[in-house]
Amino acid sequence: MSTLSPAAPARRTRGQAVVLLLVLALLAVFPALASDYQTNLLSKFLAFAILALSLDLIWGYAGVVNFGHAIFFGLGAYAMGLVLKYVDLPGVTYLAILAAIAVPLLAGMILGLFLFYGRVSGVYFGVVTLALTGVVQQLIIVSTELTGGMNGLYGYAAPRIGIPGLWEVELFEANAAYYTTLLGAAGCFWLARWLVRSDFGRVIQGIRENETRIEYLGYDVPLLKLVIFSISCAMAGFSGALYVPVGFISPDLVGLGMSAAVLVWVAVGGRGTLVGAILGALLVNYLQTLLSDALVVLWLLIVGVFFITVVLFWPGGIVGLLRSPRLQARLPFLRF
Repeated sequence: MSTLSPAAPARRTRGQAVVLLLVLALLAVFPALASDYQTNLLSKFLAFAILALSLDLIWGYAGVVNFGHAIFFGLGAYAMGLVLKYVDLPGVTYLAILAAIAVPLLAGMILGLFLFYGRVSGVYFGVVTLALTGVVQQLIIVSTELTGGMNGLYGYAAPRIGIPGLWEVELFEANAAYYTTLLGAAGCFWLARWLVRSDFGRVIQGIRENETRIEYLGYDVPLLKLVIFSISCAMAGFSGALYVPVGFISPDLVGLGMSAAVLVWVAVGGRGTLVGAILGALLVNYLQTLLSDALVVLWLLIVGVFFITVVLFWPGGIVGLLRSPRLQARLPFLRF
């Protein structure tokens, strides 16, 4: 018989809210405590955290493994840069952000229509997305006049936010980019949290557990997969847009290396947890930055050993470790 009082869930929820508010407060004052370099670095990692969050929606909750998720991140970044480069209108940054969301969304819908309604799933879905990664990267490389090819996209106008014609601030400025990315990350987290806790999210998780049973209950499984996949692609594109002020737009953004990195971030943090995706992206990227500065040659080996250790001994990732019964008994607010 459970010994938890009726008020226990409410206390746990309040505890979680307090922890999240404390984390947001610490992140809000970070620029005042750190250098511009560190602020820009965290801005980049927060953009990566949104990308990891978007992958967690389809991999952790829907059970769809995408080996080419960086395609949509790169499409968002390129769409943002191209609109800023070739469109000269007041408030063009907002148009560029919309394009960065719409282009990956449309690409994800087209891809999902073919694959999900074609009943392509499991390892075959992964193989198709893996092949598409190389195709899209090569298309970007050969389209030199439009994308800059191997040299990357440059020469675009500085993204600005504010009130067009009255007051605007460049996102190339460290603090502006940081707070914009932080707000974007917080918004994406709450959107994802609302989605997975909704009736739609519960059905999506049911597809992950037993797709056949969900079909027997009368749900249109391909349509549900298409919807969550499209949302994930749009969120990945948004993260690409937020990356533009703090990163360099190049074909590497859609490459296999980037797609593999996102999978590592989610696996290390704990897939199917949302918080784990963000934690994994921040932790692995900071670890990579620190080790690459100190150990120029061995850092990749150390990161690889760290990833293998987590997969072998903590298959639930870092958040899975924090969910262990012993820690839960002592710190119930850690249950996300």
